[in-house]
Amino acid sequence: MKAAKTTRPARRIPAARLERMRAQAAAAAQAREAAYQARQDALAQLVSPTPEFTAAPRLTMLPGGLAWTAKQVPVPAIGDKVTVSRDGHREAVTVAAYCHAAGFLGLVTEPEKPAKPARRKANPRANVVFSYQLAQAA
Repeated sequence: MKAAKTTRPARRIPAARLERMRAQAAAAAQAREAAYQARQDALAQLVSPTPEFTAAPRLTMLPGGLAWTAKQVPVPAIGDKVTVSRDGHREAVTVAAYCHAAGFLGLVTEPEKPAKPARRKANPRANVVFSYQLAQAA
């Protein structure tokens, strides 16, 4: 006597649904990684706080409670192009990193059109701008 088959044949997942499932899984993995990084950065701040004017690639690597005074302009992401006002001149720059000084959040920038090389040594804080310089340019 032959036994009846108790299993059914496998059904295939439609390609569109499979793509959605993979995208959701990738987004969830990225969110988990970002949360893990934020926790690690917070623990590192407790052990050794980031010194002032030191470039940080993520906002979570800086101490908490920093002020961003430009209410109408949100904090730009790294790689965003913004216009800043320095000494009355507007300049297009790209955000390279974040820093802090005296309780304020600053941006480390790279100019799109670099100035002529100076004969004397350049100030390492020359490329740091704060929110009031963005607010004037906006």
